[in-house]
Amino acid sequence: MSNEQQILNLIGQYTHYLDQGNFEKVGELFADGKIIAPGNVMEGKENIARQLAQNLQVYADGTPRTAHVTTNTVLDIQEEEATAVSYLTIFQQDAERDFPLQPVAVARYHDLFKKTNGKWHFSVRELVITLVGDLSHHAAPNTIDPKTIENNG
Repeated sequence: MSNEQQILNLIGQYTHYLDQGNFEKVGELFADGKIIAPGNVMEGKENIARQLAQNLQVYADGTPRTAHVTTNTVLDIQEEEATAVSYLTIFQQDAERDFPLQPVAVARYHDLFKKTNGKWHFSVRELVITLVGDLSHHAAPNTIDPKTIENNG
């Protein structure tokens, strides 16, 4: 598999695991890395899994009822290091509480990847939120400070 495909697979795995509510698998993707989000830095696989479970609303089906759609990815791949910038649109629906399908946020991912023993892995993922909709069904109560988001993009 090419370097490009390995990196694109990591980007895809992240969103699939997140939308499935499989926060442990998300954490495993960052075993040697970190996620930087507005007002929060998460490091270590157990810490990342725990914080995602605490900071996102998880529904009866075990998922956050989201679709994290990553597009327009631009890669710069070197020997042992690569960067990627992608757009992110988060869609959400909560039929139980009359919240129709809608985009709740638009952001950019700034990713740094490292290659170790021939295998690519996340080193840093930075989330830069650029547009915000109704996050009342997405984030756990009292976990998002609107001022932090406003100063993020």
